[in-house]
Amino acid sequence: MSEELRLGGIIDDYCTRCKAVLNHFIVSIVDGEPARTECRTCYTTHKYRRAKMGRKKPDSEKQALFDEVLEKIGPPGAR
Repeated sequence: MSEELRLGGIIDDYCTRCKAVLNHFIVSIVDGEPARTECRTCYTTHKYRRAKMGRKKPDSEKQALFDEVLEKIGPPGAR
């Protein structure tokens, strides 16, 4: 049995500031689904993320350069 969603209701969501799934207030509802939520811990308002974490950032240019240097050095103890 599904609980009815309403403004001010509490729902679990991923907080973009706290970087964790925490309790949130429902701030807006569109077509019966939460659209925006507010973290009950830090009070940040953001889009409803369905308690899913953000994407992992792709390797930066700095990481690629670091890997290139490690390849040139070779395995540890090779010298």
